[in-house]
Amino acid sequence: MSQNAQVRQYSAVLLRKKVLRCKMWKKLPLENRVILKENLLQRLTLEKEKPVLMAVGQLVATIAKHECQSSSQWPELQQFLNIATSSANIEESRLGFYTVSVVASVAPEMFASHLKPLFNLFGHCLQSASDQEVCFRAIKSMTALVNSLGSDEVNSFQVLIPLAMEVIMKLAAVDEDKAAEAMELFDELIGSEIAILLPHIKPLIKLCLNVASNQKFGDSLRVRAMCLLSWLISIKKKTIIKHKLIPELLEVLFPIMSEVSHVGELEEEDDGAEEDKESSQLPSACAAQVIDVMALHLPPEKLLPPLSQLVEKYLGSNNPFHRKAAYLAIAVVAEGCSEAIRQKHLQTFLHIICQGIRDSDLHVKNAALFALGQLADYLQPEIGKYASDVLPMLFNYLSETAQHLKLKGKNPPSLSKTFYALETFCETLEQDLIPYLPSLMEQLFAFLDGPTHRAKELAVSAIGAAANATKEAMLPYFAEILKRLEKYMTEHLSEQDSIIRTQAIDTLGCLARTIGNDNFRPMATECIQLSMKLIDAIDDPDLRRSTYGLLASISSVLKEDMTPYIKDIVEHMFVSLKSTEGVVTHPDEGGGPAFPQFDDLEESDDEETSLETGSDGNDSEDENGQGFSVENAYLDEKEDACLALSELASNMGLAFVPYLENAFTEVLAMTDYPNADVQKAAFSALGQFTILLYQYATKADSEKQVQDVRKAISILLPKLVNTCRTEVERELVISAFDVLASVIKELKGVALEGTEHLESVVSLIKDAFHNKLESQDEGSDDENDDKEEAEFDEVLIDSAGDLVPALAKSVPPERFAPYLDGLLPLFLGKLKKQSSTSEKSYAVGILAETVEGLGKVGVRPFCQLLLPVFLNAMKDKDAEVRSNAVFGLGVLAENAGDMLTTQYPVLLNALSTMLSKEVSRRAKDNICGAVARLIVTGINAVPMTEVFPVLLQQLPLEEDTEENTAVFRCFCYLYEVRREQFLQSLHPILQIVLGVINTDKVTDDTRAGLVQLVKSMGTEIPLEVQTVLQSLSPEEQELFRAVLTSP
Repeated sequence: MSQNAQVRQYSAVLLRKKVLRCKMWKKLPLENRVILKENLLQRLTLEKEKPVLMAVGQLVATIAKHECQSSSQWPELQQFLNIATSSANIEESRLGFYTVSVVASVAPEMFASHLKPLFNLFGHCLQSASDQEVCFRAIKSMTALVNSLGSDEVNSFQVLIPLAMEVIMKLAAVDEDKAAEAMELFDELIGSEIAILLPHIKPLIKLCLNVASNQKFGDSLRVRAMCLLSWLISIKKKTIIKHKLIPELLEVLFPIMSEVSHVGELEEEDDGAEEDKESSQLPSACAAQVIDVMALHLPPEKLLPPLSQLVEKYLGSNNPFHRKAAYLAIAVVAEGCSEAIRQKHLQTFLHIICQGIRDSDLHVKNAALFALGQLADYLQPEIGKYASDVLPMLFNYLSETAQHLKLKGKNPPSLSKTFYALETFCETLEQDLIPYLPSLMEQLFAFLDGPTHRAKELAVSAIGAAANATKEAMLPYFAEILKRLEKYMTEHLSEQDSIIRTQAIDTLGCLARTIGNDNFRPMATECIQLSMKLIDAIDDPDLRRSTYGLLASISSVLKEDMTPYIKDIVEHMFVSLKSTEGVVTHPDEGGGPAFPQFDDLEESDDEETSLETGSDGNDSEDENGQGFSVENAYLDEKEDACLALSELASNMGLAFVPYLENAFTEVLAMTDYPNADVQKAAFSALGQFTILLYQYATKADSEKQVQDVRKAISILLPKLVNTCRTEVERELVISAFDVLASVIKELKGVALEGTEHLESVVSLIKDAFHNKLESQDEGSDDENDDKEEAEFDEVLIDSAGDLVPALAKSVPPERFAPYLDGLLPLFLGKLKKQSSTSEKSYAVGILAETVEGLGKVGVRPFCQLLLPVFLNAMKDKDAEVRSNAVFGLGVLAENAGDMLTTQYPVLLNALSTMLSKEVSRRAKDNICGAVARLIVTGINAVPMTEVFPVLLQQLPLEEDTEENTAVFRCFCYLYEVRREQFLQSLHPILQIVLGVINTDKVTDDTRAGLVQLVKSMGTEIPLEVQTVLQSLSPEEQELFRAVLTSP
């Protein structure tokens, strides 16, 4: 035996690699295996060096795993563990529990037949707490054995949880790293055996709060406790509500958010992402993240009242860090509570945020600017109403920032947050930003001339946001923007200029989408060539990501003219999808890959073994004992490659078909990638590919192509359904639902040809409404009484419900009717008196869309059920509910035909009553649409003399211009039947028609119908038309003649 500890460690590591596979272990002669096992147990007893002991322990565990699969097992190891763990000698006891923990983590099956005695041993150890190292190892063993628990062991294990909590608190006082590692027990239970934790959720939350709030502990332990807290909130939100823990959580989290840290000190200049990365590891930032999780998972009605009280209290404090915490709290609840804030708090929050931006303290300013950006991000379009108050203040602050930059030559501390607020607010304004554009662009160009790279990068990004908002209104600045960006579009740049180049490419992509095809087309080819040159010359994932986005944007300009370049483009994207660059391995504590210089020795002498697939079940573990992660830049590259392929397929149409099969195959692999954003992008792309394949098959009218569509559906649809059922990430589930709906809408019956497909989708919808998906809290802990949901939970259910109108449009009525019978109660249940406004609005809207999709045959069985639903909802106090209801009434009457004409007096009276009180313009527009549908469907049942003049008075439509389709179809019908009321009203009718005919307020089909109407009137009733024309304005007369003579 070598006297050199490092040599002994090397030997153990190499030997473990040699016997890592069960097949290799069994190839050793039996005598050698027996001797090796004896020597290893002896070595465990004698070894004093910890690194060697750990390596030997891992080797023992690996052999134990192999021996568990043989008849002999390893009784000597079991005897060794029994003696060591029962020893009164503390060193022997530590060794025993260490070995148990290592073997349990690698070969838990070794303990499967005697878990209860083992748990009794753990209980005795934790209760006596005679040695913290032994207790720590007992908890590590518990963690490893969680997945081995059966129903018989649950109670034995459950009684250990309070003991483990006590030990962890004691560990925290002497060894914070071990305390943090011991908390992994709760992570494991949350992931697989949450029921065991249910009786202990409240004390576990108390434990997390005690650790998190104790400033004597280090940052990493406190952050660890808050991460666990976030998990508990997201998984067992109903338990949080039941125990009324929300106020207590906030009372602890607000002071943590108020803590002062070196990263929070703003004397240093703003260095952007690096500062954000560092600060995200601080307790103050983590506390804000916990409140963010609360907003995403808890009902706003429960969260916002106590949070608002604390915000008010902290805003009144003289301590600037208290005020900063208040603004951070507003910022982080903006996403999860957006609907509630929009309805009740927006004006108040904006008012206090504006006060914060004017605060004398930079910390407070920064937090207020961040809050403004968050509200702009999640509360559009309502927040745009306050542009006249917010933008001048932002521009003024931007000007001050520019002055600071000019005078001091370095970034002011609030630079990033200023631009974040500016960019998000401006982008949400869309066309309403145009009046402010000259002032905005003047300031942004000034920053591009400034001294720092960070300011230039942010200004370039803000230009892209302004382009997204104002589109072709940016044309006067287009040439100057290109001039400023041009110097960054080259290979040879400094590291800092390279960052600006990536942002410049992103902004160029925004301009390609928005500046107008004719304006960008002259430079499109040059941009493609430049993009390909940069990708080939520079190995940088951020550059590839931004370039893929630019190429996708250019495809929206060139369409099928991208064909000469597409082969090289998609090949680069496929390489990005296949790439393993950026993968970082994380070795476990056993030292598996601790000596990578020996990696080539592993099984290099055995070709057969190198082809081992592990199909015999021996190799299910990670062979090197490693986990892995992927750097963010490479994740973003894969995500954007999927999105770009999707957009290329959408924009190029049939010209992309030759690349569909390979694209489908490569992107399909990404649906199993361990990152939700990559998976979302992959599903979105697969949906687009399938839709394009269907369009190609329809045009080609080829049975082979139809079979290809069926094959794609047979792969994609079950995968989407399974993702919706089994994934825990709600945003991924919502995305999968959305893709499923879009595919069904486009492919219609083809997507649901098999009975199993339709049944699986209907079953999925029902389970989503009953909270039976993995991403939902089922309330298995007996807390179903509380029906309030977090807004994101409602979004998930809404996404599932969106499938119903898609099915109604896609499945033949006689086939869908039995399923709809079971689905309608899901929506009717959301129309109770105590239901929230958003629930009512959604349910009525879905019912209306479903009626529209069912058509004239499908709707008849449901008329008498749905008519009172829409009539009652038309009286609701909320304008959106009324608007959706009156739309539903209109399409119901339209599709029901003569079934409802006897009810027209009731319907018209309800519409008249609603109109007389209505203040919402959108609701009035939908009333117009409903009346128009009634006229076309049953004109003889409508008192036209009274009704038609009232309809004309409400035109033109102002907000819900989609109803122009129904209104102008009514006009065309009335002219066709030469209805007297129409001919008597030619003057207002022509004014209304000419006011919209050349706008985006009508669809192309409706516009074509109006053109035909004008031409017919001009030729068939010329005298009447000429009389009316004389009373119209010169502009209207000229437009009429132009339409009359158009091709």
